[in-house]
Amino acid sequence: VLNLSEHHLHPIWLCQSAAYSGSCYPATGNLLIGRAVNLTATSTCGLGGPEPYCIVSHLQESDKCFECNSQHHYNPNHHRNSHRIENVIYLMDRNGDNTWWQSVNGQENVSIRLNLEAEFHFTHLIMKFKTFRPAAMIIERSADFGRTWRPYRYFASNCTKTFPGIPANGLRHINDIICEERYSDIEPSTNGEVIYKVLDPAIHVKDPYSLDIQELLRITNLRINFTKLNTLGDDLLDRRSDVLQKYYYAIYELVVRGSCFCYGHASECAPVPGVNERENGMIHGRCVCKHNTEGLNCERCRDFHNDLPWQPAEAENPHTCRECNCNSHSNQCHFDMALYLATGNVSGGVCDDCLHNTMGHNCEMCKPFYYKDSNKDIRDPRVCVACDCDPVGSLEGGVCDSHTDSDMGMIAGQCRCKANVKGTRCDDCKEGYYGLSQNDPLGCQPCNCDPRGIIMTGAPCDQISGDCSCKRYVTGRYCNQCLPEYWGLSNDLAGCRPCDCDFGGAFNNRCMMENGQCDCRRHLIGRQCSEVQPGYFCAPLDYYKYEAEDATGRSPSDPPDVRTVHREHAPSHMVTWTGPGFARVKDGAGLVFTIDNIPYAMEYDIMIRYEPEVCECVDHDLPDSCKPLFFQLVKVF
Repeated sequence: VLNLSEHHLHPIWLCQSAAYSGSCYPATGNLLIGRAVNLTATSTCGLGGPEPYCIVSHLQESDKCFECNSQHHYNPNHHRNSHRIENVIYLMDRNGDNTWWQSVNGQENVSIRLNLEAEFHFTHLIMKFKTFRPAAMIIERSADFGRTWRPYRYFASNCTKTFPGIPANGLRHINDIICEERYSDIEPSTNGEVIYKVLDPAIHVKDPYSLDIQELLRITNLRINFTKLNTLGDDLLDRRSDVLQKYYYAIYELVVRGSCFCYGHASECAPVPGVNERENGMIHGRCVCKHNTEGLNCERCRDFHNDLPWQPAEAENPHTCRECNCNSHSNQCHFDMALYLATGNVSGGVCDDCLHNTMGHNCEMCKPFYYKDSNKDIRDPRVCVACDCDPVGSLEGGVCDSHTDSDMGMIAGQCRCKANVKGTRCDDCKEGYYGLSQNDPLGCQPCNCDPRGIIMTGAPCDQISGDCSCKRYVTGRYCNQCLPEYWGLSNDLAGCRPCDCDFGGAFNNRCMMENGQCDCRRHLIGRQCSEVQPGYFCAPLDYYKYEAEDATGRSPSDPPDVRTVHREHAPSHMVTWTGPGFARVKDGAGLVFTIDNIPYAMEYDIMIRYEPEVCECVDHDLPDSCKPLFFQLVKVF
């Protein structure tokens, strides 16, 4: 059998002992003491003036009817006939006389209600009646300050008839709602008691500190509903005063036993703020919380102690609220169930408003644009140092590695450069790139220099303008062209080779960059225009030809002894002349050449090509048998 007082009056010294680790419970007492203003009844006799009433057990006596006048509070000297509800708190007045509460005559549906200022543990109820006990009544509770109500127990002289549908076959489970008949008999006519225990001793409770039991005991309001008067066969439909005056509810004493409700986190309680009553024996409602909890009922964890979820204390586990670990960068935190579950029920505290440029559940990381100084403790207010990254050339506007992690290739403070950027601060273009720009996702543009035309000893191009650094004979923004009069872009030291066009065979010294071909004059060929087209010969630049056939003959005789002879080309003979033939000039005659194309004065060599004419005789005796023979001679003057 569960002894209620033993299980719910946990010794205070255990909770105060450093060796004890479990739930704590404050001492119990009568919750009515000090709460007269919180106790109300829907019906009280004599509130509007004196009302007569009679006592059934006194019907044979001369003094069988009396007067109730509750216009004033009870006073043993002046208002002894006042029977307000606060009279039930104590059985007797200071003179040792009984006091009681009494309802209006003949009124069956009457309620008594206790409103508490906080959550309390309610263990049992004792009512001592002055008249017959009610033929039917209900005890109800609220745990949300009267917004909702749930029944504890039904009482009736005939449960099946009065409360159909409510089991009346006894208690099977500790939280069963049943109807009980033993406290509703018509006898005794006075001093009858009704006792209700939340934890019925007939039911074994394995753990009186379990959450289900704690919830069953928790109340903020208690209500007793009287629904039927016990009468001696009289019909209350008969509203005659002599009938009604015999029947009413009257209670000498009401005891609501309980303690302040602290979820096992306190061993004592103090007055609730705003409650000024300090009556001796009063059970106060504000828990003096332990286990790092707070609130009227220790219903939450203290500020900055939210690393574990708040839970009611249990016999072997106080579920102490644990301080958040914010590494000295915050003094505020909250509990996050998702994080708690993700860590395997290890830690659920999330720090709020981390200072010193920190962030994270435990303010254990540096904010973006800051990195952790490995030489400082994580709790140092200067542990996070600002990144020194150029926002133009860095990824994400200048974010650096927040900490060192060799597995991830991270170095605290290391800037993360865009693809084409380099430097400790990401403020230089890589070799081969130029034009560092914030709008360029790659940071810099490629130089696009022709590798054959650039100087390889330095940067291929200017990092600002992008102009490539060309070799001596190379030009162009990208060093992909040869200078005029050069060709053949290659990896040679100078980059390009001179055209070297033939001075006389080409129009100028310029050539095609791809193959070096010079611009040749007619009938000249070759890259440099230094070769003569087959069938032609190349005269020196100072060569001028004048045909004798075009000259004017001159001789002493008239006409001149000069004759032009047409000469045919014979396949069998080598051509040794120019023009249509030759001029036959007899001895003593001459030729006059007109020269009008000499470009400028200089020294000229004159070359005359001529052939002496002789005859070869077949028969020396016959002069007509001779024919001319030609021998080409060249004479230079």
